[in-house]
Amino acid sequence: MSQAAFGAELGLSDRAYKNYELGIRDLPLAVALGISEKYDANIAWLLTGEGARSGLEIRDALKAAVIAVREHFIAEGEIPSPDYESDVVQYVFDEILREGGLNPSRMDAYFRTLRKDQK
Repeated sequence: MSQAAFGAELGLSDRAYKNYELGIRDLPLAVALGISEKYDANIAWLLTGEGARSGLEIRDALKAAVIAVREHFIAEGEIPSPDYESDVVQYVFDEILREGGLNPSRMDAYFRTLRKDQK
């Protein structure tokens, strides 16, 4: 979809849409909410440019984090407490959102640090 068509769907002129997209003008909250609702876009990402772009991306990141952590603990033969496991999942989830995906070398380094901390 072109910028002009996207802007028109939101009731914006081509110029207004381009100004928002280029950061020349701040995106009004009402426009951000409209985009969020219509396209399942993460409102925080729309307003700050940080975090996941959509609810689907958030769900995928959470699923990847849970799977990575479970596989780690299974491979290590560990049964962590629910609180500890949720802390590790939270860290991995944040890392996935920050890095745009699961970075295996960073995860390996993190899990090595966890092993050292537990000894």
